[in-house]
Amino acid sequence: MLSWWIIAILAVVLFFIIFKTQDLVYVFALIKKNLFLILLITLFLFVSFSVYKISTTYGVDYTSFDGLLKAGKLYFLWIKGVFVNLGKITGYAVQQDWVLNNATTNLTIK
Repeated sequence: MLSWWIIAILAVVLFFIIFKTQDLVYVFALIKKNLFLILLITLFLFVSFSVYKISTTYGVDYTSFDGLLKAGKLYFLWIKGVFVNLGKITGYAVQQDWVLNNATTNLTIK
């Protein structure tokens, strides 16, 4: 629940910056200038939230070596599951008919 609040706050801040800034080119230049830092922070947040999710879901013990091994296995299985699901979603989207059927939608412009 906490992660959704943080994501929502970051989204609101991002939209506020974009829409309140009069020069969008400046915003894009700022993003380009700090792209590595943005990617690093995003990666850190992703790993932090995913480790938190794994530890709360499976009750992993980080105080022992066996617990750390279990946590590592669970984390990489979770990451694998994320990529498998993304592949399934992408495959499903590719197989869809994204072209409008002109025979059923006779739109006439007058």
